[in-house]
Amino acid sequence: MICLTVFALFVSGCTNIKTTSYFTPTKTKLRDFQALQVETFETEIEYFPKDALTKLPDKTAALIEAENKFKEVKYGEIENIPAEDTIVLLGEVSEYRPSSDVSYEGGALKFGEVSIAIKLALVNKATGDEIATGEVNGFSSTGFMAKDIFESMAEEIVKYINETY
Repeated sequence: MICLTVFALFVSGCTNIKTTSYFTPTKTKLRDFQALQVETFETEIEYFPKDALTKLPDKTAALIEAENKFKEVKYGEIENIPAEDTIVLLGEVSEYRPSSDVSYEGGALKFGEVSIAIKLALVNKATGDEIATGEVNGFSSTGFMAKDIFESMAEEIVKYINETY
């Protein structure tokens, strides 16, 4: 019985994924555009999982497309809608602490935590002008939940798009 209780506490603590975001206010509304083109995210962090640079924007595009707010949403190049009617979502992973990191904080040894920060920009495809910028941050207290943190980050990015829509 004690083992079961400990296991339940352990599992409930494992799903602790937190996301936060902040965005610059914009006068331009995304509903004025017909299409959203999502680009592969970039990073200069060498140890960041390279597959996440494509999985994150792909998942983000799929979630936004399911909401039917734009005529077309695509991870990759949009060619059948004019550039002046298309916005581009750019993302750069600016901070990343993988689950393998061990740190000493507040008198306690911490390990297995994952944190990530992504800078975002919505850009007019025709002019290259920034429409809005922001940042999304995610944190998981358990490293083996790292895959879930990426899904949570995609959901937070969709929230960003919806707030600017």
